[in-house]
Amino acid sequence: MREGTITTVATPLRTTLTDALVEALREEIRSGQLEPGSRLRQADVAQRFHVSTTPVREAFAALEREGLLVSSPHRGVVVFQPSIADLQETYEIRIPLEALATEKGVENMTDQDIERLRELLDQMARAAEDPVRYSKLNLEFHKTIYAPARRPKLEKLILELREASAAYLRLYSAISPNGKDTQREHREIFEACAARAPKRAAKAMTTHLQHTVEFVSRSLAERETPTTA
Repeated sequence: MREGTITTVATPLRTTLTDALVEALREEIRSGQLEPGSRLRQADVAQRFHVSTTPVREAFAALEREGLLVSSPHRGVVVFQPSIADLQETYEIRIPLEALATEKGVENMTDQDIERLRELLDQMARAAEDPVRYSKLNLEFHKTIYAPARRPKLEKLILELREASAAYLRLYSAISPNGKDTQREHREIFEACAARAPKRAAKAMTTHLQHTVEFVSRSLAERETPTTA
């Protein structure tokens, strides 16, 4: 495996090294240089990037929170192993729950909720080239739709399922669907919310989520299919 490099000038040093290491390892996972299911050892990574084990340990923890690394009782820390079946099962559960939360949320939305959605939609359009910020805004956009439903158990289930599928979206953020298409779908959801049309909003949400799982499933299938010379 090639020797890693980290370039950093900011302070504090530990935070800077950790952040740089997280980005470097994240990119290696996304690119396939670190293969799914492969084991990572702190000492090996520290030696490869010429750092101590402390930022490596912190980087591993951060990537575990993102779902890109997984702790295994028998193998230690391993690279996330994506599965089409797991992804599709998660979305089979997510889609009807998020459609329900959307319908119930729209029924109770205030003018302030609609204005907040409008602001988030505008911010998402400006953050199209920043995957990290876009992801945060996207989550806030969805939470703003679901919160007025006043169904805390439903919202909790949705957030847990969204987190379970977040690793797939982070893994493929570099080759995400056309930004204009994604933003158009978000605008259709917003317009249905602004029109106080619960069922239309739920249908738009369903379409949006279905397009996401279809895209990531295709990406997974292409990654698993060996290329021929």
